[in-house]
Amino acid sequence: MAPASRSSRPRILRAGIRRRLFLLALSLTLPIAMISLVRAVERWRSEQRLLGERSLAMARRAAQLIDSDVNATRTILTAVSRLLRPSDPIALNDSLLRFVFDEASVRLTNVFIADTLGDIHGSLRRATTGPPLPNLKGTDPFDEALRTRHYSVARARRSIVLPDRGWVVPLSMPIFADNGELLGISGASIPLDSMAAVQLARDLPEGSVLTVLQPNGQVFLRTADLDEWIRHPPGDSALMAFDFEHPDAVSGITSIDGTTRLVAHAPLNTIDGLLYVGIPASATLDVARRQFLIDLGIGIVGTMIFIGFALFTARRIADPLLDLSDVARAIARGDRERRASTDGDDEVAELAHALNQLADTVRDREQALQSSEARYRRLFATSPLPMLTWRLTDGGIEQVNDAAGAFVGVRDLREGTRILDLIVEEEREAFADLPLPDPQSTMRAGLWTLQDLQGAHRQVELFVGTLERGGETLAVGILIDVTERRRAEAELEQSREQLRQSQKLEALGAFAGGIAHDFNNYLSAIATNAEMLRNELPEHSVLRAEAGEILGAAHRASALTRQILVFSRRQVVHDRRLDVNATLQSLQRMLTRLVGEHIQVRIVCTPDAPHILFDHGRLEQVIMNLAANARDAMPNGGALTITTERTPARDLRLRLRDSGAGIPPDVLPRVFEPFYTTKTRERGTGLGLAMVYSIVTAARGEIVVQSDVGQGTEIAITFPGLPDTDDHEEPSAPLPEVSGGSEHILLVEDEASVRVATSALLSRAGYRVTAADSAAMAWRLLEGMTTPPAMLLTDVVMPQVSGPELATDITARFPHIRVLFMSGYADDDMVMQGIASNSLHFVAKPFSAGELLGAIRRLLDGVDAA
Repeated sequence: MAPASRSSRPRILRAGIRRRLFLLALSLTLPIAMISLVRAVERWRSEQRLLGERSLAMARRAAQLIDSDVNATRTILTAVSRLLRPSDPIALNDSLLRFVFDEASVRLTNVFIADTLGDIHGSLRRATTGPPLPNLKGTDPFDEALRTRHYSVARARRSIVLPDRGWVVPLSMPIFADNGELLGISGASIPLDSMAAVQLARDLPEGSVLTVLQPNGQVFLRTADLDEWIRHPPGDSALMAFDFEHPDAVSGITSIDGTTRLVAHAPLNTIDGLLYVGIPASATLDVARRQFLIDLGIGIVGTMIFIGFALFTARRIADPLLDLSDVARAIARGDRERRASTDGDDEVAELAHALNQLADTVRDREQALQSSEARYRRLFATSPLPMLTWRLTDGGIEQVNDAAGAFVGVRDLREGTRILDLIVEEEREAFADLPLPDPQSTMRAGLWTLQDLQGAHRQVELFVGTLERGGETLAVGILIDVTERRRAEAELEQSREQLRQSQKLEALGAFAGGIAHDFNNYLSAIATNAEMLRNELPEHSVLRAEAGEILGAAHRASALTRQILVFSRRQVVHDRRLDVNATLQSLQRMLTRLVGEHIQVRIVCTPDAPHILFDHGRLEQVIMNLAANARDAMPNGGALTITTERTPARDLRLRLRDSGAGIPPDVLPRVFEPFYTTKTRERGTGLGLAMVYSIVTAARGEIVVQSDVGQGTEIAITFPGLPDTDDHEEPSAPLPEVSGGSEHILLVEDEASVRVATSALLSRAGYRVTAADSAAMAWRLLEGMTTPPAMLLTDVVMPQVSGPELATDITARFPHIRVLFMSGYADDDMVMQGIASNSLHFVAKPFSAGELLGAIRRLLDGVDAA
C-alpha cells in the first residue's frame, strides 16, 4: 500500500517531533554545565593541593630563616658576653658597643648589657623619646635567661628605641665569670619587619600570614594583627601536639578575622614552638571560577549550534520516520501484508527495508509456531512418559497425556483435580514449596511418592518446566517411575552393609588376634616361671601357695585370651564328635551359679539329638555367653530354658529362651555387631553375641534371634548333625607319666621372657637346650653343631621368617628332627588346619610344665598326640 500523504498528516505531530528535538538539544546544556562544574572543581582541588604544597615549603623555609636569625644573634651575644662586663662604667660599655656595631651590617634594633638586678650598664641605642632604658627585671627575656642560665628568645614586643615603636623579637644570654658566677645578662632585639622569614611571607598571595605559636598557645610572633592575637591568644592548643605527630599535614583553618586559610607548619630548632604559614583558600577559587565560566560559555555556544541544526533537520528526519511508524502500527494490528516504501538510498530507506524483512519474519514465525504447537500437542499426547500440566495459581491439572492417565488413573480428568491430590499427604507441604525453574529450562524436582485415585503408591522422579499460555504460567511435569529401581537400590545397599560388617569383623579379628599373641607370650612366661617356682618350694610353704595364686591368675587370663581368639577365629581348636546333651548336663551346675539363684535354669534334652562335629570348649563359650545375656535381661528373676531337638534335616537345634524384658525392634538388627551394646560400661563390652555369631558361623551353623518386648527372647542355633553310628569309641590308652629326658632340643622363640622361662623348664627336666631368638640365629647355631638336635621347638608367629617356614626348611635338610610348634595365636590358615587335623604337633600358650614336657616326651617317643 502507498504511504499516506504528508500534507494530510496533522501538523501537531510534526511540531511535536521538532519540539522534542529542541528539548533534546536544550537538555545537552545540563551535562555541559556539569562537565564545566566538574572541571572547575578538579581545577580548584588541584590549586588547593599546589597551594598546600607551597604553604608547606614556605613554612619549612621560613623556619630555617628564623633559626638562622636567632643563631646569628646568639653569636653576637656570645661576643658581647666576652667583651663587656656589667661592672665596667656605662659610658665605656656604650662606646664599645657603638664601636663594634655602629658600622656593622647587623639587623638589630639594640644590643645591651645588664646586671643581675636588671639595671642596664651599656646600650647600643638609647630610647629616642621618654625616659632612659628601664630596669629589665620582670621582663620575659631577662627573667627567662636569669632563671635558666641559658640563651633565651622571648615573644615579640613593642620596641622602646624605634621611633615608630615597631615590633621586635628580644633575645638574651647570661654572662658568667671565669669561676662560673653569673655576672649579668646581655641582650639584643631583632626588628620583626627585617627578619628574612617575614620578608619571605610578603611574597605570598594577599591575606597570607606567618605565625609562630608556643606550646602553651601564646603567640610568639605574627605578620598580621599581632596586637589582637597577643591580647586574645588561641589558648592552650591540643592541635600543636597533633601537628608534631603529622609534620606534613596541611589543613584549612578559619582565623579570628574570618578568613579561611590553608595552613602548613614546621618545627623551629631555636624556639620552643611551631611556625605556621597560612595562605587564603580564596586564592584557589578565582582560578576555578574562571575555568568554569570558560567551559560553560563554550558549552552554551555549542548547544545553540546544535539546536539550530536540530530545527533545520527535524522536518527531513521526522516525516519519513512517521511513515515508518504508520506501517509498523498496521502490521501490529494484524495487517501482515502491509509494507513500507523503500525509495531512496539513505538510512531511512534501509530502515524501511529492515522493517519489511521484520514483517516477513513475523509472518513466517507465526506459521512455524502454529506448526510447532501442533507437533507439541501430538508429542505430548503420544509420549510414552507420563506428562501433565497444572496451573500455578491453584494447582489445578489442565492436561494429562495418555501415559499419565494410565499411570495416575485420571484418564477421564475430573473437574477440580489438583496436582497435590496425587501426592501423599506427608509430602504435600514440601511439594507446595517446590521452586520452579526459569522459563525455557527444565529442572530435576527430586523423588516423590504418588498415590493414584485408587490409593496405590508409586515412587517417581519428577522433572518440571514452565510455559506461558494466554498470560498464565503453567507447570509441565514429566514422571519417571523409579519404584522398582529404588527397591533394587535398597537391596544393593543392604548387601553392601552386610559386606561392610563382614570386613569390620575381619579387621577386628586380625587386631584381636595380634593382641592375643603378645598377651599369651607374657602369660606363658608368667605361668612357666610361677610353676617352676611353686615346684621348688616346700609343700606347706606360704610362698608356694602365693606362687600357685600367680599360676591360677595366669590360667584365668589365658581363658580370657581364648575368648578373644574365638572372636578373631584364630583359636587353635580340635573339632571332634560331640554329644551336646552330655555337655549341657555337665554345665548345669555352672550355669546355675552364673545366672544366680533368682533365675531358674531348666535343661530339656531330646534323647535322639544328633552328635555334632565341634570343639567342646567353643560350645561351652557359646552357652555361657548366651546365659550371661539372659541373666542381664532378667534382673528381677525369671526362667532360662535350654532345649535340644532333631530337625527334619537330621541337624541339631539348640534353643535358649529367657523370660526377660526382650529386645526392642530397632536394636534387634544390630545385636551381632561388635562392640554394640545397650548395657552400661561396667556390665558389657559388646563382644559376647559377636563372638557367639563368629563361633557358630565358623562351624557352618546358623543362629536366629526372635524377641518381643516384655515377652522374652529366644535364640535358636542349628548345627549340622553327624550320621548316627553304633560304633563305640574305645577309650584311648593312658598317656605315659610326664617325665624329662636327655635329648638335645633347639628352642626358637623371639620373645625373650618366654625363651628364658622355657629354656629353664627344659633344662630342669634334663634336656640339653640351645636357644635362638630368630630363624636366622637358629640356622647359624644349627650349622655350628656336629650333631643335629633331636627336636625343634619353635614359636609359630615370628618376625621375618615364621615357625612353619623354619620347620619346613630344617626338616627338608634333617628329616629325622621332630618338630613341635607352640603359640597362642596362629595367623596361617594352613598351620591351623594342620594342627586341627593332628598332622602337626602343637602346644598352646600359656602351657603348664606338664603339658609341654608331656607333648615333648610323646613326640620324641613316637606316641600319637591325637
